[in-house]
Amino acid sequence: MEQTLLGGRYQVIRRLGSGGFSRTFLVSDIHLPNHPKCVIKQLKLQDKDTGTLDMARRLFDTEARVLYQLGNHPQIPTLLAHFEESQEFYLAQEYIEGSRLNRQIEEGKPWSETRVVLLLQEVLEILAFVHRQQVIHRDVKPSNLIRRHRDGKIVLIDFGAVKQVTSSPLVDAETGATNLTVAIGTHGYMPNEQYAGKPRFSSDVYAVGMMGIRALTGVHPQNIDEDPVTCELAWHQHAPSVSSALAEVLDKMVCYDFRDRYPTAQEALEALQNLPSVLSEPLTQLYQTWYKGTGELVPSPSSPPGQAVLVPAETSELTAIAADQEATSLFPVDLVYSGNGSNGTGAIVPIQSSAIEVAAVPAKKAWLQQKPLVWGCALGLVTALIAVWQSGLTVAFEPNSQRVTAFTPVSMPPLAANLGQLLPPQEKAVFLAEQGDQLLAQGRFPDALTTFDDAIKAKTDYAPAYLGRCRTLIGLKRPSEAIAACEDALVYRNYFPEAVRSKGNAEEQQGRLQAALALYEETNRLMPALSQGWIDRGRVLQKLGRSAEALEAINQAIALNRESAEAWTTRGEAAWTLERYDQAIIAYDKALQLDPNYEPARRLRQEARNNLGR
Repeated sequence: MEQTLLGGRYQVIRRLGSGGFSRTFLVSDIHLPNHPKCVIKQLKLQDKDTGTLDMARRLFDTEARVLYQLGNHPQIPTLLAHFEESQEFYLAQEYIEGSRLNRQIEEGKPWSETRVVLLLQEVLEILAFVHRQQVIHRDVKPSNLIRRHRDGKIVLIDFGAVKQVTSSPLVDAETGATNLTVAIGTHGYMPNEQYAGKPRFSSDVYAVGMMGIRALTGVHPQNIDEDPVTCELAWHQHAPSVSSALAEVLDKMVCYDFRDRYPTAQEALEALQNLPSVLSEPLTQLYQTWYKGTGELVPSPSSPPGQAVLVPAETSELTAIAADQEATSLFPVDLVYSGNGSNGTGAIVPIQSSAIEVAAVPAKKAWLQQKPLVWGCALGLVTALIAVWQSGLTVAFEPNSQRVTAFTPVSMPPLAANLGQLLPPQEKAVFLAEQGDQLLAQGRFPDALTTFDDAIKAKTDYAPAYLGRCRTLIGLKRPSEAIAACEDALVYRNYFPEAVRSKGNAEEQQGRLQAALALYEETNRLMPALSQGWIDRGRVLQKLGRSAEALEAINQAIALNRESAEAWTTRGEAAWTLERYDQAIIAYDKALQLDPNYEPARRLRQEARNNLGR
């Protein structure tokens, strides 16, 4: 198999892993410049009779569409393609370089409350998006979470157990339970209703809570007993110093009865955000930058204090391979400020890291006796802290008192070099494209265009940079150039609904409404959960005088997102054209409730009232 091009374009580099139902390969896409890496997951069928194949084909296509939809989130791997070959089914997914969280949550090594809260918040934010797409993951656990090297963010992977909640008879309309008869998940992270084959959104909440308890206690879920009377987990004894506020949230997340849990990830996230001030201050993690070296080496977890010993990287993890020889890895670090401690140094030192273990600062006398190299390391650490702060990451400190104090950049010396300019080409392109997106959101179109051009210079096949360039050119009223940029984006990423939609925006800006409509219809087909695509379609249909069809498209958009003033305004226009005047006024009022300053809604409502004499 290693000698064959999968799907006619994917060259296998090596096999990564194998499970009961799938095999996974690291591959390169030879159809694209520079042959970028991605991951191919091959789904194995035990029975290949005609009926089984037809059913598998339908289910595979449905699941692939769900994964396309979910991959729109920056912390979920993008599904690049799906295809069938020789009665085998394949998924091509984004290559994520990072380390799995099970490498960081170790048995017998409890995390601090701050670090646990940070983890739970980040995972729940991703799951809240997943649940809004009416999807249950069903297998949230540390090994399905990757700490991405390039920015230190958590990425949720392995949607092989994904279940889409629909309005079909397979879903109980009252309870929201699915009627699946097969239990899919991992022992220790599965609640009882999931064992029964009836997962709910709160089943994912349970798994996240169990992960938090495992990190907080250092005890694997399978080793935590249940109360014989209530069946609730008796985990408090393993974390006797946990704050009552955090314990209460975790208890509710892992209740035995799903009706007593937070119903979705969003409610659990809000509960964490409402914790007392000692835990609820704005927190993010600090990431130290380490050069990974060559020959697939990474910093060893057992490195001596003050050193980063390089060891061979693990290469057996699915979609998490430390293979690039010149990548910059970013690892989370808990810090303690020891200015009032016995050592009297006032130094800020890392006390724990997922990639390195650094000892606490020694006593003052021993510290002063160290070689000048140690002082150089300390100075380098401070410089790194400043660089990371200026790159836009926030630093959180956790002193011995357990209080959280934000690190503020007071009297910090300016750095001559921008941290982003020091990154390898791939990560530099990502860094610059993200900066361009921020400038674009601020309406700073010339600056955004320059930044996206710099990202393209760093990596000429980076599709999101071309998309950003397209959107910026639309903002500058240069639609012909925008279309060319969107076409470039589609050359370098064969599945890119956002680029198709933006190309439609540029065609619409040129007044080519039929061409724009065709592109919006293609966007709806590729990503039916993208509400803005339906809004665009409805807007153009209304311009074309096809108001009944426009209303249908806008209703689709509003079903996906009821918070769009543009959608309600377009709905009002279509209703007015169809002489449904009261519905039009209601739609305009709703738009202005959402955005009192939305000028189109304000103008059209006034015109409607004038015409009706109200």
